[in-house]
Amino acid sequence: MEKIEKAVFFKNAVETLGYFSEQIAAEFQTQGIAVCFVDYHRLAETVEELYRFIEPGKTALCTFNFIGISGEEIFREDNGSTIWENCEMPCLNMIVDHPLYYHSKLENPFPNMKIFCVDRNHVSYMRRFYPDVEAAFLPLAGNVILQEPKNPIPYEKRPYELVFTGNYTPLDDIYRRIGALPKDYRKFYREILEDSIAHPSVSLDRILEAHICRELGEVSDKEKRAAIAGMVFIDICIRSYFRGEAINVLAEQGVPIHVFGAGWERLSCKRRESIIQTGGMVDSETCAKAIGSAKLSLNLMPWFKDGAHDRVFTAMLQGAVSLTDDSGYLREEFRSGEELVFFSLEELEKLPEIVRDVLAHPEIAMGIAERGRRKALSRHTWKQRAEVLLEALGQRGV
Repeated sequence: MEKIEKAVFFKNAVETLGYFSEQIAAEFQTQGIAVCFVDYHRLAETVEELYRFIEPGKTALCTFNFIGISGEEIFREDNGSTIWENCEMPCLNMIVDHPLYYHSKLENPFPNMKIFCVDRNHVSYMRRFYPDVEAAFLPLAGNVILQEPKNPIPYEKRPYELVFTGNYTPLDDIYRRIGALPKDYRKFYREILEDSIAHPSVSLDRILEAHICRELGEVSDKEKRAAIAGMVFIDICIRSYFRGEAINVLAEQGVPIHVFGAGWERLSCKRRESIIQTGGMVDSETCAKAIGSAKLSLNLMPWFKDGAHDRVFTAMLQGAVSLTDDSGYLREEFRSGEELVFFSLEELEKLPEIVRDVLAHPEIAMGIAERGRRKALSRHTWKQRAEVLLEALGQRGV
């Protein structure tokens, strides 16, 4: 591989992923890498710019969740291959969901691609079910406000005590899909959901595999991965269930929580006055600002059992106390009560007491927030993640 001097990123396909890309690209530029963004809001125009920008052998492609490499016709050239293939561009593809979401793309992988997973269990899953695709672990990082670099609001002056940034998908929408299935399928899926709810520390693919084997007997890994991929909605359902339960238990115990995101008006709750909504869909910068105005930031992992969500690190970088369910990776990185505060999905009833205890001891909370901020600055910014990506391109050591 020649020395990489340029990198292509994408924005305005998925807002959050574009925001991540902007932060990585900023560090690439600091390290002397020229950057070009393909803008999905003005595709035709930016594709023309792209052709002028790319230098074969010296340009890399950096994407999230297969954006730009999912068969989009606009990137396909006359010979049937994509511009990325024709220019032999190495591709770094960061997937922020479980690989089961991308089965069809991983079955026929994009050439010269390396996958980065946000959970170590996802890496193991890749190596078992898609051994021909190179995979490595790279957790998400904390977000800062690129347009407004400044110190966090002092803890004691923050207007919000507790915030949650994220959308809510009502379970009725998901159960309706299950209810439309034949009786045997309904029973099968409901058993999986019940098992997942009863064992929240177990990764979803392990639960799915156990139920598939019980239902079908011993089948090949190829058959298993296809069956697992067909149950994406189970992942969405479990996330929504615990997200709703956590907000509910807080609200019904009279703990006010500001929610930034869409769908919360559809959450069934007896004490809705404790759920303070701030509008519908919000972007990444709004979320970062909201967390920067809070004393505590609640996170529920999107079923990452050995990884981390960006909300954990964003809370730290914004000077809030990060309040999150745990994972194997987070327990290696942090100590509860020192740099963040853990709670258990198996003991959600204790969450209101944990929140009240943190808020009742502001001096201790400020210490947790400051230690978390220092730790995140040293290990969990997009600068550090960009360094790993640059090393993958052979540019520098970490």
